[in-house]
Amino acid sequence: MSSDIEWWRKFYRGTWQDIQPLMKTPERTHMEADFIEDALRLEPHAEILDVPCGEGRLTTELASRGYRMFGIDMNDNFLKEAKTEADKRKLDITLHESDMRQIPWERKFDAVICMWSSFGYLDEAGNADFIKAVSHSLKKGGIFLLDTPVAETLYPIYQSRSWSSVNDVIILTDRSLNHTTGRNDEDFTFVQAGKRTTYHTSIRIYSYRELMNLLKQNGFGDFKAFGSLSKDEFEFGARKLLLTARTV
Repeated sequence: MSSDIEWWRKFYRGTWQDIQPLMKTPERTHMEADFIEDALRLEPHAEILDVPCGEGRLTTELASRGYRMFGIDMNDNFLKEAKTEADKRKLDITLHESDMRQIPWERKFDAVICMWSSFGYLDEAGNADFIKAVSHSLKKGGIFLLDTPVAETLYPIYQSRSWSSVNDVIILTDRSLNHTTGRNDEDFTFVQAGKRTTYHTSIRIYSYRELMNLLKQNGFGDFKAFGSLSKDEFEFGARKLLLTARTV
């Protein structure tokens, strides 16, 4: 497998950019937005940062519910899609193109959300820099919502190979878990109309305890962990971790 540490620069400008929006239905987006509202319990017109925001799926949905939404992503194509959707729905959102570690606002937001397993892409220092940037962007007592795989969610269902399909694209996945680095490396091969392209990804898989320590080191506390959008209790074998933490 490739060891390209900045794999995301290629991955999100390839086939994945085209099929990613197809993997989250409007119904799923509404469910996630409902969970966010229920978990964050924010006042109307609260300011929320979505990072990375991708094509603005949740940014625009939450804006339609009355929140003042901001989005950061390094992919200008995604940001153009987000702006087009916001303009079509006559929504006022603020979009900023940058690395997720470079949040240009300080002590501004009531909440920051990082959804759909968008954490852990960077090296150890980079992941810590992102958490630090989130902490600095939040008001005192602001809340951070992180949707991420952890060892307790991934290990019980781990498969070295799998396949799936989205419309006419077949996706073949080869995985390798590096116990030394704590990273899950994956090669995604997209097969469409007889053409094959392969992209590499690598995500740091923290244990729940490691993640708590990283957040605590950067000014967070008051943790609440959920194992599903239905707010089931998080436990070993849960399908996902949805974690909230407040700046203290």
